[in-house]
Amino acid sequence: MEEKLLQYISDNGLIMAGDRILIGVSGGADSLALLYFLKKYQGVLNVEIAAAHLNHEIRGKAAEEDHAFVKEFCIKQSVLLYDKSVDVIQLAKKNKISLEEAGREARYAFFKELQSSEAYNKLALGHHLDDQAETVLMRLIRGTGVKGVAGMLSETKGESNIIRPLLCVDKKTVISYCQKNGLHYRTDNSNFETDVTRNKLRLEIIPMLREINPRVEEHLSEFAMLAHEYEQFLQNSIAELSTYMITKKSNRVYLNLEMWRLQVPLLQKELLRQMVFQFKGSLKEIEYNHILCVKEQLLSEKTVWEIHLPHGMQAVRRYELFWIEEKKAVVPEIGCYELLPDKAYYFSKEGLWIKLTVISDDSIKKSKELKNHSEKYFDYGKIRGKLYLRNRRPGDYFNPVGIAGKKKIKDYFIDRKVEREKRNAIPLLAVGSEVIWILGYAINREYQVSSETKSILKVQYQIIGEKFGV
Repeated sequence: MEEKLLQYISDNGLIMAGDRILIGVSGGADSLALLYFLKKYQGVLNVEIAAAHLNHEIRGKAAEEDHAFVKEFCIKQSVLLYDKSVDVIQLAKKNKISLEEAGREARYAFFKELQSSEAYNKLALGHHLDDQAETVLMRLIRGTGVKGVAGMLSETKGESNIIRPLLCVDKKTVISYCQKNGLHYRTDNSNFETDVTRNKLRLEIIPMLREINPRVEEHLSEFAMLAHEYEQFLQNSIAELSTYMITKKSNRVYLNLEMWRLQVPLLQKELLRQMVFQFKGSLKEIEYNHILCVKEQLLSEKTVWEIHLPHGMQAVRRYELFWIEEKKAVVPEIGCYELLPDKAYYFSKEGLWIKLTVISDDSIKKSKELKNHSEKYFDYGKIRGKLYLRNRRPGDYFNPVGIAGKKKIKDYFIDRKVEREKRNAIPLLAVGSEVIWILGYAINREYQVSSETKSILKVQYQIIGEKFGV
């Protein structure tokens, strides 16, 4: 095994002379074999090594025994050990995530902290060929893209620079190596609980597949390698397309739909994934079905919709505009208030100030009133009934200037491409179901000031804050 590992390290450039390598050690066979191997060849490779162990405090006494075991092993091997205990159960509850995810986050946070404070430029983990097979199968079952089935890489470059020297050998080889070198390792009994997906794959599904093909793990690993090569080529193509098809403005990432439609289905899906990555910096929990759902909606006849995505994101279509953004808080609807002439009102909840004044100056010209969006003039004599300030309601209509006949408020908003989530928050001045003024937008031509107008209602308003789309 040692010769194979040395060759694998050399072929993939995993370790360079002068590297300072931090090794994640749980006490199990995989991490123990890796630590023993790197300690043995430390001089040959010309590197410095240290071990890191995190006690998750999940398994009580067994976890404490694992911790003590790793300490003793490192002392015998003359390897510096960094250790820490974290209450992962409380961490999972606090962040509302699974124990498995909380444990993983705690481990990597610990490793990252050590690498930063102690200047270790690489993190070595004990993942082997069987782990790779499990990862590929698990992602295929859950639904993923090409990048997902590429599995774990021999080296993941980034802040931690993770290396996985054991990916070229299977579990049996690792166990045999431990036995030959007298390495007594710890066994985590939770690895035999089949209610955990990965355990079920390892203990039940893969053995069944092995009956069909004894080399199933090896073939899955080879498939992952091919997928990675394909993914690299694909991402180079996507990077080029993204430069002129994806743009980031303010808190949104936009996609050029006209150009997107010209791409083949594969590139369409990958461009959507790239949008998510550019917005969030990660594709965590973004599955193939999420991307497919968005793609199908974009190709449908619907032009106004939202799709919620993991981690508080949403994909939004508004006619020929498409973007990804954070899910918006619900815009508050305004109340319903009767307004009397010659009075000013301030509605603190809505952040709206409005003033109504009756005047008799017939010198006001229509051209003037149309230029000021926050001040309008109406024929007061035509207003018959109580005047209310409110949000839209089913059946609301008005007669917009420049358009023949009546128009529903809903249809007007659609024609003006007003975002759906803002429509209920736009203030309306109305008598019954007839709208006199959509504040910030249009007035009802039936109430315009004319040469026959004797009494004029002057209405002024001001939005305080950013609660409305006017």
